[in-house]
Amino acid sequence: MVFGTGGMSHQISGPRAGLINQKFDKAFLDNLTKNPKALAKMPHIEYMREAGAEGIEMVMWLVMRGALDEKVNEVYRFYTVPASNTAVGHIILENGVRAAKKPAAKKAAPKKKATRKAA
Repeated sequence: MVFGTGGMSHQISGPRAGLINQKFDKAFLDNLTKNPKALAKMPHIEYMREAGAEGIEMVMWLVMRGALDEKVNEVYRFYTVPASNTAVGHIILENGVRAAKKPAAKKAAPKKKATRKAA
């Protein structure tokens, strides 16, 4: 198991205190499953612009995602904005099912030529 932790969008101080961007959070969770490379290419300043100063914590989720296969299955997702200054998200991903490798065909042993015994 690999865990990624950190808050979703939130800013707890300054002029944007109380900021929560649900649209960005939900798109982040979608891309975490379907297009993590796009999230990895996003500059940190963009995370802060969209998700607040403390929203940069979302980058920690990418470390978890990087430990998984390229294709994953989303098993569970939960998202809520409780009566606090932080959006809360949970996601469970598992590696995609890979095609089972077929065992290599065994080569038949060469047939021995029948030999005639001398009479």
